[in-house]
Amino acid sequence: MKTLALELGGERFEEALEGSGVPLGQLATPGRVLELSGVGAAARHSTAAALVRQAQQEGETTVWVQLAGGPLYPPDLAESGVDLDALAVVQVPEERGEVGLARAAELLLRSGAFGLCVVDLSAPPMCLEGQVAKDMSERPARPPRLRGEVWQARLAALARMHASRVVLLTRAASGRSSLGPMVGLRVEPRRVRRAPGVFAIRPEVVKHKGAPLLAMSALRRGPWGLA
Repeated sequence: MKTLALELGGERFEEALEGSGVPLGQLATPGRVLELSGVGAAARHSTAAALVRQAQQEGETTVWVQLAGGPLYPPDLAESGVDLDALAVVQVPEERGEVGLARAAELLLRSGAFGLCVVDLSAPPMCLEGQVAKDMSERPARPPRLRGEVWQARLAALARMHASRVVLLTRAASGRSSLGPMVGLRVEPRRVRRAPGVFAIRPEVVKHKGAPLLAMSALRRGPWGLA
């Protein structure tokens, strides 16, 4: 894995894995659906960016699917070593909701052109900008939410067919069940401050189809300005 030069106390050091266990990148194997979940000090997007970077280093094409105006911030991705020119970003209209995200991911995976597909399901519901409805009939419809597990089965089947990785970002707390049985690995990455601007990302394996696993922590620098 490519390391990044960090600076702490006037000294430069490289981003590194620490502790015992398996690097998360080795757990996110091709043909698998991975869920990155968590609330609060979760590091879903940082972990997903690291997986994108690894896939690019392996020569894979990568795509990120989110609702229009989502939290993806290209300068932070570039700082983390992601090649922005090699990352496709698909912005799904907000009114399409989670269903639109899943459909977009399915179309992308069917093409067989992407080795890693990140689908951000963690965005909060669409906000109404200053709109006050007079009655129920004037309220705009809520963006459709995903129901059932059929959509997961389709994504999982396409991931196996094309040896692709599917990474789903959710806001589920560790006490809640995963999206469904098609999720082969669910990880809750937690951010722990080590020094000003430097954090350890500790990925807790919440669900794994197989023997219990322990994922290694990674030391990373946060975005500039983050104390």
